[in-house]
Amino acid sequence: MEASFFLENWASLLIALLAFAKVVVNLTPTEADNQIFGYIDMVITAITGDRRKKKK
Repeated sequence: MEASFFLENWASLLIALLAFAKVVVNLTPTEADNQIFGYIDMVITAITGDRRKKKK
């Protein structure tokens, strides 16, 4: 694989990594890792913005 693959697809790879991490975190019985993932998720949402439509 070339480095250009990662540069062209960094957003998709990041989303896939976060989805995988969320599955692993939810399968573990402790709450500490859930809180850590929640902080990471909040930071990424703050950087990228929330694009979901708001309900009325």
